[in-house]
Amino acid sequence: MDWTPRDGDILLTDDDLIFYTMGYAHPEDRVISYLKYVPLSLKHLFDVPWLPYTWNLEGIPLVRPAKLYSPKIYRNVISALRRISEEYVYYSPHDGKEIVAVPREKIRRVYVPGECFKLLLSKERLDSLEERAVRIVKLLSESSSVPLSDFGIHGSISLRMHSEESDIDVTVYGSDNFRRVKDALARLAEEGVVEPLVTDRFDELRRNRVIFEGVRVVVNATRKLEEINEKYGQYKYQALRPVEVECTVTDDWEAVFRPAVYGVECGGQVKQVVSMIGQFRDVARRGERVRVKGVLERVEGADGSWLRVVVGSGVEDEEYIWPAEG
Repeated sequence: MDWTPRDGDILLTDDDLIFYTMGYAHPEDRVISYLKYVPLSLKHLFDVPWLPYTWNLEGIPLVRPAKLYSPKIYRNVISALRRISEEYVYYSPHDGKEIVAVPREKIRRVYVPGECFKLLLSKERLDSLEERAVRIVKLLSESSSVPLSDFGIHGSISLRMHSEESDIDVTVYGSDNFRRVKDALARLAEEGVVEPLVTDRFDELRRNRVIFEGVRVVVNATRKLEEINEKYGQYKYQALRPVEVECTVTDDWEAVFRPAVYGVECGGQVKQVVSMIGQFRDVARRGERVRVKGVLERVEGADGSWLRVVVGSGVEDEEYIWPAEG
């Protein structure tokens, strides 16, 4: 399979499970990912809360976990996946953790957001949600001067199992491109073309959700291939202990991606804050102070060693990155 896995690429396996690719550093023979949808026929294996909806992919009824990120639910997901196939669970020697990693040989189909958008553009007939998805992407492209080739569509539209109530999930390839699109969203909001969607603190900080023609639109960033700067196994990670720290952000260029990487100064050896949770992308800018709760890790590689704080470690509940008060 001639494909470089990138965060957000969707995997359909031969067990009819749907996973989302997590991050950009993967073993050669498998893809680190998280479970998104489960066939209704396998629901009984999972001891997790479910959303009260059913999706349908090519005649396969699917259900979706209500929560994905708590340590307890992650352990339950790993236990259930083992009952389906031991191959879904992988011991990562570089951080000493058991993780979900889909073997390439079990992947039946890959849905890449950029390719899914190209398919939408080539379709002769679009339903009303697909039409609005194409219109908003073309509008963002024109307003930001980011070419259409640097946009993608993911989520339920890319899987062709959306409804009229579904969101439009847009991805923008490239850190600089994403910032240009965010600026364009703000201008379009001032002009009344879109309406900012602010329902919680994340929306206040990230400003990446809007209402367009009555539909919710979410815009996130994906690395371009040339922006992938880490290979699996390049670094080793050792978890040390839970910590709470206050830092100044010194570099936010990689903070728009997932994992979100913030360069920081904390008055010690901590050089990075890294969020595995997508909600904490793009929540702080260079020069701002942040409060962080996560797990302290030592990073070792050919270029030296340093400390980082990981949010979404799978160890502690209620980990976060928030602006420091006052």
